[in-house]
Amino acid sequence: MDESGYEWNSKQKQLAASLRGRNTFHEGIRLCLEMHAQVHDLKREPQRKTIYQHLIDGLDEGLVRFRPERQFSSIAWNLWHISRIEDAVTNMLIAATDQVFNKKWQNTIGVGMTDTGNAMQWNDVERFDAMINVQALYQYRKAVGERTQEILPQIRAEERLKKPDTERLSRLLDEGVLINDPESLWLLDYWKNKTIVGLLLMPITRHQIVHIHDSFKIKRKYGKNFGHEA
Repeated sequence: MDESGYEWNSKQKQLAASLRGRNTFHEGIRLCLEMHAQVHDLKREPQRKTIYQHLIDGLDEGLVRFRPERQFSSIAWNLWHISRIEDAVTNMLIAATDQVFNKKWQNTIGVGMTDTGNAMQWNDVERFDAMINVQALYQYRKAVGERTQEILPQIRAEERLKKPDTERLSRLLDEGVLINDPESLWLLDYWKNKTIVGLLLMPITRHQIVHIHDSFKIKRKYGKNFGHEA
């Protein structure tokens, strides 16, 4: 059981089984939408916080930017990483449409990078944390989540076993989602072998909750240093 009492692991197993069956695929999409909403701040049920809302509500921006000693990622990096990946996978690989991220978002968020952050070095993360506009990052993540919620119901059951074609994969490099570095390029090989079902399971749901839980660990351990009672 996670921070909000949501039984994630059992839901993930149910999701995998439902998405793989032609006759149960639409039920799987319904569950996928529910789980995806838990890793976003979409204000669907104001009286009940999602897992992600539990993370960011009242979260000090200094703590978002903070990278613990001997640890690679900050909360800011985690949120950037999962948001850029969700944006690219949902829009470019699944829907074959434009990603949410563009030059305007890049300027608003305040970072020079466009990629997922996989190839960043420790010093890169420190510079990233210093530069990023936290509120703009939250807004970008919300925009990505809203777009995903629009796209998922449009996926047809007969498409569920399709894999991304070469054109869709090439866009990841052309549009700066991935860069020419082994730590970034491996995602091309990983994603090209994933069906739509596989992409919905990882990264649209499982990958996001992993990094959100990593962020909760930072919040719990260091929150008091920033005036937050974790």
